[in-house]
Amino acid sequence: MLPGIGPKTLLKLKKLNISDTLSLIYHFPRRFIDFSHITPINKTNINENVTITGKIIQFQNIFTKTHKNLQKATVQDQTGILNLLWFNQPYLSKIIQIGNTYSFAGQISIFQNKKTMIAPIHGYYHTGKIIGIYPETSGLTSNWFRKVIQSNLKTLIDPIVDPLPKNILSKYHLLDLKNALYQIHNPTNLAILNQAKYRLALDEILSLQSNSYLQKKTFLKFKPNKILEDKSVDTLINKFPFKLTSCQEKVWLEIKKDLLNKNQPMNRLLCGDVGSGKTVIAILSAYLTSKNNARSIFLAPTEILAQQHFKTLSTYLDKVFLLTNTAKLDLKKVPKNAIIVSTHAIIYKKNISNIGLLIIDEQHKFGVKQRSFLGGLNPPHTLTMTATPIPRTISLTFLGNLDLSTIETLPQNRLKIKTFVVPNHKIKDCYQWIDKHIKETKEQAFIVCPFIEESENLKTVKSAKIEFEKLKKIFSKQKLALIHGKIKSNEREKILNDFKKNKINILVTTPIIEVGIDFPNATTIIIQSADRFGLASLHQLRGRVGRGEAQSFCYLFTESNNESVQNRLKFLEKNNSGLKISEYDLKIRGPGETFSTQQHGFPSLKLADISDIKLIEFSQNLLKDLLQFNPTFDQNKLIKNLPSEIVLNN
Repeated sequence: MLPGIGPKTLLKLKKLNISDTLSLIYHFPRRFIDFSHITPINKTNINENVTITGKIIQFQNIFTKTHKNLQKATVQDQTGILNLLWFNQPYLSKIIQIGNTYSFAGQISIFQNKKTMIAPIHGYYHTGKIIGIYPETSGLTSNWFRKVIQSNLKTLIDPIVDPLPKNILSKYHLLDLKNALYQIHNPTNLAILNQAKYRLALDEILSLQSNSYLQKKTFLKFKPNKILEDKSVDTLINKFPFKLTSCQEKVWLEIKKDLLNKNQPMNRLLCGDVGSGKTVIAILSAYLTSKNNARSIFLAPTEILAQQHFKTLSTYLDKVFLLTNTAKLDLKKVPKNAIIVSTHAIIYKKNISNIGLLIIDEQHKFGVKQRSFLGGLNPPHTLTMTATPIPRTISLTFLGNLDLSTIETLPQNRLKIKTFVVPNHKIKDCYQWIDKHIKETKEQAFIVCPFIEESENLKTVKSAKIEFEKLKKIFSKQKLALIHGKIKSNEREKILNDFKKNKINILVTTPIIEVGIDFPNATTIIIQSADRFGLASLHQLRGRVGRGEAQSFCYLFTESNNESVQNRLKFLEKNNSGLKISEYDLKIRGPGETFSTQQHGFPSLKLADISDIKLIEFSQNLLKDLLQFNPTFDQNKLIKNLPSEIVLNN
């Protein structure tokens, strides 16, 4: 690493994902404080960040009656005196000597009715300049990072090679990379600091786009199974008990065109809001593949969803088979044009042959390696689907290696779900209304809890088992059932069948029903401890109702009075658009959380804002320009300078 950094310090650095000089120079400050202007003491103002320079005229180590240890100094310049105060730093008496002149930086406060700079920093690396405040860990402070990085800047920066040619830097008025790295750690002024931040943020976005571009370039080298047009698809469409929406028709034409392309395999993301009819497109895709004597695999993240898809596909198609941990299947015995609906179980099967199409539902629920299990030397046509609408900025960066199709409208006769954030004092009234509503309409309800069991650390978070016992007393005249992941699959299946037949009025559940459950007679959902869910999950859960023609309702319960929590839930209350919700969720939670903790490979962006469409569009234009006028340019250069955590690995 660097002189003076021993094994113990390396262990501390690893907690911040710093393992070499490259990751150290890319350990950027999270914010900056401007101490660049030296202020006369008589011009300092309360709550102002300043640097002052003066002579120490007094220094005391003070031990208070409450056993506190204070260090108090008085500094004087030509305009006045100022008190300095530290806590529990007695060693300063050996460093700061009376009669010597020092520079100190910090914020001016009032202490014992006098202007005081509390816990000031001092020394060459911390005063008289714009200083960075770094992500820290125990034993490694911002002071440590400033001193170590600035004293070794030349050593750290010298090996760095700027991937962007000089003609591009000049044309777009960008700082060269070495200068940008220097300025991010030791800025000359605010203007050049902003230029450095922009250049380094641009590099992050370029690395994502280049990575996606290279993945797509590799994927397009493969040759797909031969798929030919089959007119019987139109016959199948006419058999549906509904008419395709214009959006569904448009998306089907896009996907059919991909399937019929003999030169490259499809790699398309089908994005549609909850209840928009993505499964219909999957049925048509699998049917056309089967008609061309090739197998389709329909991959679902849960057994409940797999069973749901199996029943739906079996309604319209022949040769549909189910493979889960409980539903065993000998793949050697299925026809060459079979449609296999499966969970993760199929990932561990070997030598699956004649696969023409892979459909992945709720693609963000699968890890990176799981999604590519059929890739091998010749990946099949791949259609990934999600009900979490993808903001434009995400599609331009993370998913640039995918073609994007969007179903933007819901089927006709669907009413908007009415959503309400219910305060604690209204919960009893809400229960009474639901009880009366079920009796009058014979409709059904879900009540969702985040956990199965009660948590010792999270007493305010509702658990399904505890709530189930309470709710049986509240809804004493209704038939209730409990379902969660620990219940055996055959028992879950029976409960869901009973619910479908309206033998159960209220289903108490965990988020196991988040995807794939389709019961048109369920018109009410209560989400307990709603603050424990992300907006995307809440929107998915809300989508379990509103699937018929009756008016549906979603009630969000929370014991949290936190302003940000209330703002999030109020946003969901007022918005039914999955795209708006996803974009809002992206801004407040970031892409990694938006795509769930199972989505390994999403980068930890340090400076770039993934919702900054102007930066992303600028980077796209720059990349096109770069490749057009530098045809031999190696795009890997845009990736290799960056630490691995920034590079997208899916």
